[in-house]
Amino acid sequence: MSADDTTIALISPTKRHFLIVGAGIQYNVMLPDARTLRVGTPFVFENMSPEFVGVYNSDLTLWYRIPPGGSVLCVLGAQATAAGVWFSTLTDPAVGDPSCGLSAFCDFLQPIISNTIYSEVGLYRNVGGAGAAIVSTSVTWPGRQGTVAFTPGTDAAGLVVGYGAYLTGGFIGSACRALTGSVAFNVASVAADEYIGRFGVGDKIDGTAHTEGAYFYYDRLGAGVNWQFKTVKTAGGAGSTTTDTGVVPAVGNTGSEWQRLRVEIASTGGRADAWVDNTLVTPVGGQANLPAATTGSLKYVNVGVTNSATTGVSRWMRADYIHVQSYPSTLR
Repeated sequence: MSADDTTIALISPTKRHFLIVGAGIQYNVMLPDARTLRVGTPFVFENMSPEFVGVYNSDLTLWYRIPPGGSVLCVLGAQATAAGVWFSTLTDPAVGDPSCGLSAFCDFLQPIISNTIYSEVGLYRNVGGAGAAIVSTSVTWPGRQGTVAFTPGTDAAGLVVGYGAYLTGGFIGSACRALTGSVAFNVASVAADEYIGRFGVGDKIDGTAHTEGAYFYYDRLGAGVNWQFKTVKTAGGAGSTTTDTGVVPAVGNTGSEWQRLRVEIASTGGRADAWVDNTLVTPVGGQANLPAATTGSLKYVNVGVTNSATTGVSRWMRADYIHVQSYPSTLR
């Protein structure tokens, strides 16, 4: 592969084992129409490039983002529709071999309640305002153990932020990197009770907008009802870009409202791409205005909620897990 933002559609009959090389960013492979294949048909994709590679089925549903050095085995389980039902296994080279990079998955977030540092992500908390807190969720959702709720309390300036300080070296340059997590709100922001929710990487831990960052934010009062994705820099020439994702944040408490947010930054540091529930929400070609690699400004994993107007009711932002990935171009 060589061209950025290229999707290769496989056809049947075709080869079954693919070695992906080159330097293309956002290179994707689309599986064949399942109706043209036999149940049990396997495909293997090995990513020997320095960037993440996507695997889609034929209805353009994203299945996997294969990290550099990783591979995925996809086996057709049912062929009633063009998309089919696929069973798959992903191999991540950084799991079990730290020299290949970092793949830190934190599924149990509750230690942040007492500001306990745990696992490789090393979350701290920053809480301010009357009633502000990080608490264990009162409802248990199957398969979502260890979830927490961020509540900014009832002060107009109330805030609750969880942040990973281990990224002091920054999130830009020499490696492709990604941040993934699952979040939801208990109720939508409204005129009587306004808040701002954020998820991404940046330079702030006090609940204010990042001055250098790549992050999602929900700000009904300032930006409307959808998730926004923003890249912003101050060093090396100031600038910012904001994309309205067109996706309304997940709201409710039944357990089905979770949304999966993902931010990727290319190894060149020149672009960011973002997904909501495996759907690309940034423009094809990525989003620019990232800090220069030498600044190291995107140093905090950041998830939290801040009140933006006087409020009489404390709102909640739930978080289920945090996954940080980093794959350098050379072994460390």
